[in-house]
Amino acid sequence: MFEHMKTLTLRATFSALGSGRLPPYLGSTIRGLLGHCIRDLVCPTPHVKCYVCEISDNCAYAQNFSTPGHQAGSVNPYVLHVLTRGKVEWKEADISQFDITLIGRSSEQGGLMVDALQEMEKRGWGAARIPFKLLKITDPIRNTLIWHQGKMWLRNFHPQPLDCEERFARTAVIHFETPVRVKQGQNLKYSLSFADLIQSLSRRMALLSHAYTENRLEWNESEMLAAARLVRTADENWKENKFKRFSMNKEGKDLYLPAIEGWARYEGDITPFTPILAAGQRLHIGKNTTHGFGRFHVDYDQ
Repeated sequence: MFEHMKTLTLRATFSALGSGRLPPYLGSTIRGLLGHCIRDLVCPTPHVKCYVCEISDNCAYAQNFSTPGHQAGSVNPYVLHVLTRGKVEWKEADISQFDITLIGRSSEQGGLMVDALQEMEKRGWGAARIPFKLLKITDPIRNTLIWHQGKMWLRNFHPQPLDCEERFARTAVIHFETPVRVKQGQNLKYSLSFADLIQSLSRRMALLSHAYTENRLEWNESEMLAAARLVRTADENWKENKFKRFSMNKEGKDLYLPAIEGWARYEGDITPFTPILAAGQRLHIGKNTTHGFGRFHVDYDQ
C-alpha cells in the first residue's frame, strides 16, 4: 500500500565533551540544532521567512525542514526518535543517540543530513551549551555504516520502500513510547479511540504521499472510519503530559505543548488496518512528530 513512499533512517551517536543539564526529553533540542545547522549550510537569505522567500521552492532547508506552502498542508518529511531519554545530568563521555527518518523525496537528502549532523559538533546543546562530538552515523535498519571518524560510505545510502504487509489480528495493544498530540479542531484529545488513531494516521499518510511522492493515496475515508468505529477499546490507561520546551526563536521563552502518554487495547476486526498501523510505527502520528512525538509500538494477538 505504501511501497511508493521511500524512507531512509540515520542513527547518530554523539559523546558529551562537557558537563551540565539538559531536558529529560531531547527531541526539541535536537530538532532545533538540526534546523539551525541545515539553514546555515544552505540558506542564502537567512533573514527572510521561508513562506515569503522567492527561492523557497528550490531551497533544501525550506523543502526538507520548513516546508512552506504545500498544497497538501503543513507536514514535514522527517521524524525524530530519541533513544537517550530521561537523562538530565550529563558528564563528559556520556552517550546520546537518536534516529532521524527521512520520508519520500527527502530520503534522497541523506548527504545534507550527514553534513548537518557534523555541524552539530560546532554548537553547544541546550541552555547549558554542552559541547558534543559526533562518533558515528549508521543505518539501523540495515546495520551499515554511513559515517565514522570522517570516513563516508556513500554506497550505504539506500532509501527503502515503506513495505507494510497485512496480518491477521483481532486484538492490538498500542503503547505510546513518546508524548502524542492528536487534536480534534483546536482541542487536544485526552484518550484515543481506534477510529481516532485511524483517522489521524490516514490523513497523515495521505498528506505525506501527496507532498513528497508522485502518488496520491486513494481510499474511501468514510468507509474506513466506519469500519474503525466497530473496533472497541477493551482497556486503556492515559495520562496528561504538560510538556514544555525552550525556544531559541521566541526570545528564550518556554513553549507549552500539552500531550498525553499511555496505552490502549483494542479488539475487533483489526486485520485491514495492520498496514497503516505498521506505517505509523515508522512515521509516527499526530502533531510535533519532528520533535519525536507520536511514536508507538503495536503488539498483536497473532
